Amino acid sequence: MRRFMLLLAAGLLFGGGAIEAQETARSRAEQVLPPDIFRDVAALADRASAEGIPDEPLFNKALEGMAKRVPPARLFPAIEAYVGRLGQARGALGPGANVPSLVAGADALRRGVSSDALRSLDQNRGRSPMAILVLAELVESGVPADRALAVLREAMAQQTRDDRILNIPARIRIMIRNGTAPTDAADRIRRLLESGGGTSDGLPPVPPGSEPAIKDRVNGSLTGPGGGG
Repeated sequence: MRRFMLLLAAGLLFGGGAIEAQETARSRAEQVLPPDIFRDVAALADRASAEGIPDEPLFNKALEGMAKRVPPARLFPAIEAYVGRLGQARGALGPGANVPSLVAGADALRRGVSSDALRSLDQNRGRSPMAILVLAELVESGVPADRALAVLREAMAQQTRDDRILNIPARIRIMIRNGTAPTDAADRIRRLLESGGGTSDGLPPVPPGSEPAIKDRVNGSLTGPGGGG
């Protein structure tokens, strides 16, 4: 399974606890990080917040780095780069994008999705963390961005269930392993979605154990350090 960590405070998904979650992340970082690193991260977080970039993912990223024993000399530059990707994601997804979508967008950028591709995602459900994660999986599998976007748009148009959308990258990877070019695999899935209306008819089955890890990333606990690579 492909590695990806989408880790946010669960309260952010349900609203009402954003400030509390941010305070917890900052407080935890203050307790864990060396004082000089925390000072630099806090200053960076304050500047990011002033530009409309959420600061909780920064503190979570710093905590993740400490847990992985990233040397301090590498930790702060990595967080700076992460802030840059969060800013790019916000510019592409718009100021109304929620924190999980921004974190997913920052990870997608790291994995090779362009800002233009994020910007091309349809509004509402098309810019959900799920859709962004699927886009990143497809692009990382070698599917051109325009074909990946076409697959997502067709899935949304057919009102395909979330669990079936999350299985699309696994289906395409199986086809690629069996010798189908990434572009052709994506086109085939798009046509099957178009003809099947989002049902299971015609779509190749996903063998047990081949389901994409993004199911856990979207549906699992989103608490803890990290978020978005």
